[in-house]
Amino acid sequence: MRLIYITYKLDAHDSLVGHAVGWINELAHYMESIEVICLAAGKDELADNVRVHSLGKEHGTYRIVIWLRFFRTVWRLRDYADAVFCQFSPEYVIAIAAIAKLRGWPIVLWYTHRHVSWKLRLATTAAARIVTASLDSFRIVTPKVRVIGHGIDTRRFKASVDARTDLPVILAVGRLSPIKNYELLIDATAIIVKQYGHNYIQCRIVGRVEGKSPPKYTEQLQNRIDRAGLRGVITLVGAVPHDQIVREYQHATVNINLCPTGGMDKAVLEGMAVEIPTLVRNAAFAPLMETFSDLLVIRDHQVHSVASQILAVVNLSQRNRQHLGQTLRQTVEKGYGQENFIARLAAVVRESAG
Repeated sequence: MRLIYITYKLDAHDSLVGHAVGWINELAHYMESIEVICLAAGKDELADNVRVHSLGKEHGTYRIVIWLRFFRTVWRLRDYADAVFCQFSPEYVIAIAAIAKLRGWPIVLWYTHRHVSWKLRLATTAAARIVTASLDSFRIVTPKVRVIGHGIDTRRFKASVDARTDLPVILAVGRLSPIKNYELLIDATAIIVKQYGHNYIQCRIVGRVEGKSPPKYTEQLQNRIDRAGLRGVITLVGAVPHDQIVREYQHATVNINLCPTGGMDKAVLEGMAVEIPTLVRNAAFAPLMETFSDLLVIRDHQVHSVASQILAVVNLSQRNRQHLGQTLRQTVEKGYGQENFIARLAAVVRESAG
């Protein structure tokens, strides 16, 4: 099949969407050709049958110009496609729907978020199939949905004994947004340091402000850290390129994600793949934790309980930590590895075409 692949950005260095490069290169094994349309692009090594059409956002182009380029590019590719895959945004589906109907292209949308908007409902109507990571990641009931897991590159996300540090490191990876509940993490770290006396512990929050975060949200978090007297203990690291983020996991003692139940955050799966004990608030991950769910799933969201649960993981024996880490990695390899994920995605794209 010849595929049009529409995505936000194609750049292996991007902290949020850098994984798309790996997805496309893997998907290229299943396609005759892939025409990637993106708002902006970096300089990445791609398979020979992949062509990239950047709409120029990296140069600060006006929004109206970008949309004009989008429609011109799609029309230019009208004889070089059999199907369309839209990654992340329902807006892409809405934008291409008329041309896709005219040309007889089925549209497959990848969406993993708890939010349901009118745009998503409209895109669901236009799409032939919806692919998502879990049933909780797409909240519109429709027979079009196919749950295919996530695509984590386990060849790169793996443990490194040499990277371990002597001091405990609490790691949280994700965009700076209230839904991530970093305030709870900051307050729990304060209890660990001040009430439990663990002055040696470090906490690293990796990510940048994205989307609809409150104004000056980074400053708000830093002020909270400073008021708690934790400057030097908790670090707002900022964005780390996707092709370098594995080092953050490899240095961590605990990976923590305090998002509520909803979409499956890939940062959780990345930490599990690197064999790091990973604490989650999202109940969708409970089945993945197997016999360790009581230890790793945060059910009591009170700050003292969160602090105690973090310390329970920090204080694991080396033997138990190793067994836990290996079990978590095997779970990711089996159900969420990139190769199997892309095979499932390719199958859905073929299914959508009848």
